[in-house]
Amino acid sequence: MKESAKKKGFQTALLTPFDTGNIGTVLQAYATQTLIQENGYQNDLIYFHYDAIQNPFLLSNLKKRGIKKYVGSIAGFLLRYPAQKNLWKFIHRHIRLTNPVSHTDLKKMAEIYDLIVVGSDCVWNGDAFELETAYLLDFVNDSNKKGNFASSFACDDIPAEQRPVFAKYLSLFPMLSVREKRGKELIQALTGKEAQVVLDPTLTRTSSFWKDIIQESRLKIEKEYIFVAEYAISSALMNDAIKMSKEKNLPIYCLYPPKGRKTIAKTFLRAAPEDVLYLLSHASYIFTDSYHMMIFSINFNKEFFAYRTVTNIPAISKYDSILECLNLENRLFHTEKTSTNEIDITAMPPIEYGRVNQILKKERERSVQFLLTMLSEANRKSTKNDNRKSVRGGGGTLRKCPFRANNLP
Repeated sequence: MKESAKKKGFQTALLTPFDTGNIGTVLQAYATQTLIQENGYQNDLIYFHYDAIQNPFLLSNLKKRGIKKYVGSIAGFLLRYPAQKNLWKFIHRHIRLTNPVSHTDLKKMAEIYDLIVVGSDCVWNGDAFELETAYLLDFVNDSNKKGNFASSFACDDIPAEQRPVFAKYLSLFPMLSVREKRGKELIQALTGKEAQVVLDPTLTRTSSFWKDIIQESRLKIEKEYIFVAEYAISSALMNDAIKMSKEKNLPIYCLYPPKGRKTIAKTFLRAAPEDVLYLLSHASYIFTDSYHMMIFSINFNKEFFAYRTVTNIPAISKYDSILECLNLENRLFHTEKTSTNEIDITAMPPIEYGRVNQILKKERERSVQFLLTMLSEANRKSTKNDNRKSVRGGGGTLRKCPFRANNLP
C-alpha cells in the first residue's frame, strides 16, 4: 500500500495477553505488530494484565478449572519461570510496548488510537479462565475502531451463560478472523456473521523473517539432535522420541525436563525466544504437544510429530485446522489413552514440504490480505469521519499517547 493512501498519524494498538511466560504468545504478538508496522502503520502493544491467565495461583481459577488443571497451570508457570528474564529482554528489544494499563486506562486508549486490534492466541476463551471482556473490545464504543486478527476461542463451545456476551460484542466487529474452523462456526452460530479462517501470525512470516531473530542466539550446536518441547505429561510423546533417538542414534534436547518418561536429555529451561527458534530450526526431528512449536516446525520445514494431551485437547481444533489445511493430519498422534505402538514413527515417509510450502504461500497471502484490508478500511473510515481534531492535536499530526512507554520512539 502506498504511503499516500494512508492517513498521516493513523495509529493502531494491539491487545493480546502476551505476558503469560509462554514464548509462543510473545512471538505471535511480535509477528502481528511487525506485520502491521511493515505496511506503514504505527502500532503499540498494549500492556494489559489478564490476571486469570498471568496469575495461575488465583483461587478463582481453582474453582473454575478444577484441581488437576489448576495444579497443571501452576506447574507450567514454574517450568517457564527460569526463562522469564530472557523473555522480557526479547520483549524490550523487539516490541513497542505501552506502560501497564488498567481497565480504566483502556477506555481512555480507545479515544487515543484509531484502531485497536485484538488477537491472536486464545483471547476469546471463556471456558478455561474468567471471561475477560476487554478482549472482546467492550471498552471501544466506535465499531469502526474495532479490529481483530487470527483470534482463537481455544474451545469447542461457549458456556451457555456467556453466549449472550459473546454474541453482543462479536456482532460489533466490522470484520472477523479466527485461527480455526471451529471458531468460524462459533461466530456464525453466535452472530450470523461470516469470519475468515487465517493463519496464526507466526506463520504469516516466512522462515527467513525468523532467521534474523535466530541470529541473535548464542547457541552453537554442531551435531544433529532431536528436540522435544513437551508441556504436558505425555508418555506417548516421550516414548516415540526415545524410540527415534535409538533408531537414529541422536541425542535428545528438551526445552523442559522430560515428564512422560525418564531419559537422559539436555534441557534449556532458560532459553530465550531466539534460542528456542534456534533449537527448532536446527533440529533433525521435533516432538511436541505445543501448537506454536508445531507450526514453527512447519515453517522451518522440519520432520515433526505432534501429540494430543490432556492440556491441548480442549484447543485441538486449532491443531486440526492447520494440519488439515496443509494435508499433514497424519502428524498429529494419539492421546495418552491410546498407545502409538501400532504406528512406527521411524518408518514414516518424510514430509513433502514442496507441496506444503505451495499451500502455505497461498494461505499466507490470504491471511495478510485480510489484515491489510481491515487496516485500510479502518484508515479510510477514520479519515472520512475524523471530527476529533482537539484530541489528535490538530492537522492529523501524530499525537502523544500518555500510556506509551518512555523508551518508545
